[in-house]
Amino acid sequence: MKKTAMVAATLSAMLSATLAANAWAGQSPTERDAKDLAHFERYAGAPQRDMHYFRLDNFQYLGRNARGEDAIAVWTGVNQVYLLTLEKPCINLDFAFAIGLTSTAGDVNAGMDYVKYDRNGPQQCRIMAMQKVDYKAMRAEKAQGVDDLRPKDDGH
Repeated sequence: MKKTAMVAATLSAMLSATLAANAWAGQSPTERDAKDLAHFERYAGAPQRDMHYFRLDNFQYLGRNARGEDAIAVWTGVNQVYLLTLEKPCINLDFAFAIGLTSTAGDVNAGMDYVKYDRNGPQQCRIMAMQKVDYKAMRAEKAQGVDDLRPKDDGH
């Protein structure tokens, strides 16, 4: 009897994983980016003029906002996430494997500093706005099973 229950649980888990994968695969990259951007915007605070950081741990390209501006999330430490809105155009930023931020003594300023990346030659996009994201609240929502909000594992 226990073996039957274990097989049923395993099949149920496999079916759930397959359905989730099919739902993800059924979305275009633009739809996935829009969903991710909406999550980050929901937990983003008011725009701020600057941020201080020592290192850049990770980033995720989030697509374009309603005004057509590229947006990225950057991780500057544990649960330290910022939503950056960039001056357009940011050509091929969605294909960048790594980025850098310009700064002065570790301070990044909206309107003055840039996201730098190398995609078909060195490129940069001016940071127009930055908002601190309440990433702990996003993770709490994820823990409740609402949505998967982790950064992508492919370097974005």
